[in-house]
Amino acid sequence: MLKGRIRGLYLRGEIYWFAKQVNGRRSMMSLETRDYAEAVQRAREILDSPELQPAQSFTAEVERFLKHKLQTNRYSAMSADSKRSCLTMFADSVKNIPPTNVTGSQCKAFYVASKRRIAPSTAESYMFTLRSFFNWCVRENLCRRNPVLDVQLDRIDRKGRTRFADLELARRLIDNAPNDELRYVLFCGFHTGMRKLEIVEAVPDWFNLSARTVEIRQTTTFRPKDRDARTVPLTDQFAEFLARWGLRSPYVLQPNVVHGKHRYRFDFRRAFDEYMKSQGVPWVSPHVMRHSFASICASKGIDIFRIATWLGDDVRVVQRHYAKLRPDDREIMKAFKV
Repeated sequence: MLKGRIRGLYLRGEIYWFAKQVNGRRSMMSLETRDYAEAVQRAREILDSPELQPAQSFTAEVERFLKHKLQTNRYSAMSADSKRSCLTMFADSVKNIPPTNVTGSQCKAFYVASKRRIAPSTAESYMFTLRSFFNWCVRENLCRRNPVLDVQLDRIDRKGRTRFADLELARRLIDNAPNDELRYVLFCGFHTGMRKLEIVEAVPDWFNLSARTVEIRQTTTFRPKDRDARTVPLTDQFAEFLARWGLRSPYVLQPNVVHGKHRYRFDFRRAFDEYMKSQGVPWVSPHVMRHSFASICASKGIDIFRIATWLGDDVRVVQRHYAKLRPDDREIMKAFKV
């Protein structure tokens, strides 16, 4: 039935549709709403906007999107691979139709299905990736609106991290390491908070033993996650170890191993996991070392801003995870003093 002043607005079942002449042919499109006022608004947006660009398959547009992100330095190569995986899964779920044909209900179905097999936070990150992709499609005139905006995401209870290695355990693991290569890995994690990839990609020029600092910065094969270089003080123990062990080139860890197809030039995971199992702490991972570095610093009273700077993380994230680990703060008594 024809509705209102906009010619071509129809109600099919409970959903409004809009019929428009395109190159002399009648084209029907779902407005994906049951609300008449919203349907009128969306129909007017279609009438007022230019014709959409010819759309390719979903995966073809994904590759154009990722190329744009790489060229504008918004994604690293690893980030692009991660986003491609998510977007390819969505493409499979909608049978690789062009982005302009994707509906909000299809996005919601993908979100619901994702939550059945992965953590809620991961499913949420999938939707953020989809949202970014469709925002780009709208800017490129491949879609009139972002269908992900119709999906109501769950509210996730985000808990601070609770399991860390304390200073005593960190010392024991470093002292008992079966070789200096693993000891170097442990020092990087427990004493500087380096990420796994940073440990593998570290080069001699990062380390200044006289100034007792390590500057984690971009190299020809590596870019920091946050794109900004950061400087972390070296502990006396780590600096003395490096002076004895030597800063090998071109990489400090396994210098003769070159880059291949794998994400990591060299992966120390197997030796690391076997060692942690032998020490009775299989839950300690490379990322747990990073969090343990932050928790040890916080528990010794180092301010959250400096810890965030050393980690290269947002202050709010660090505060949520580690602020509770600070020593007893008697500043609260100023507010309750009689």
